[in-house]
Amino acid sequence: MTMIERVSAKKTKPQNADFAILDLAQQEEGVLLGWLYSHFERKEIPWVSLYFGSELNSDWMAGPILVELRGSSEFLNALIERCQTEYLGVLIHSGDISLVTMAEHLCSLITVQLDNKPALFRFYDPRSLGPLLEVLEPAQRQRLTGPAERWSWYQYQNWYQWEAQAGSATPTIEKSLSISAAQRVQMDTARSRQFAQSLTHTYRAHIPDDDAETFVMNEVQAASSAGLTSLADQERWLRMALKVQRPLIESPQWCEISQSGKKTAAQILNQLECEQGRKAC
Repeated sequence: MTMIERVSAKKTKPQNADFAILDLAQQEEGVLLGWLYSHFERKEIPWVSLYFGSELNSDWMAGPILVELRGSSEFLNALIERCQTEYLGVLIHSGDISLVTMAEHLCSLITVQLDNKPALFRFYDPRSLGPLLEVLEPAQRQRLTGPAERWSWYQYQNWYQWEAQAGSATPTIEKSLSISAAQRVQMDTARSRQFAQSLTHTYRAHIPDDDAETFVMNEVQAASSAGLTSLADQERWLRMALKVQRPLIESPQWCEISQSGKKTAAQILNQLECEQGRKAC
């Protein structure tokens, strides 16, 4: 795939950005805004709520804000470091685009059509942005990214980047962004694949298969199918599969406990962890 079709992982953190979307909902009301204000000592940092002018305007203190980072290197550096431990938002590189112009574009995305029904759109959540960009059609992607040249965010112990491809044909831009049910299913698959890739990188030395990525992806999907939907539980499942050195549900240990049919997958995993001494019982 070309750069505009696929998100790429970067080994180094961003060195600069023009804007950041900061999700105030990631902390109790006023905490992140107070943190931003604490960097106003030398100069005021321009920002605007992305709920401004919408029916969500009264809830702006629990919503996303667009912060201009030009000339605010101290806050930029602090934000980059904090984004590596919290899901605060994304960085945007946009050349000479003004705060007002970028805000107008992003405000137009706060609600989208999901199966022809309006819905709040948290496009700035770094946990979902990569899969979202991957499944969107070119016109949808252009409608989302607008005048931006590059978006950067942190997820799974990596910085990720989407970048507009120089010289590529400009698709016909949609007036409003609509996301289909099929694309939401594709997003779930893309999210699982990206998570599996990160786990493969972390545990590669312990994976009992030459095709490490496929082994990990199969275990992530098996955990999800068994009802373990949180990323933390899926990683626990993988660690136990690595402990028994085979697909977990095919292991003698799993089969022995599950044969009674009385325990859920979560209960079986807990028991295996206890038996393996991986946590206190």
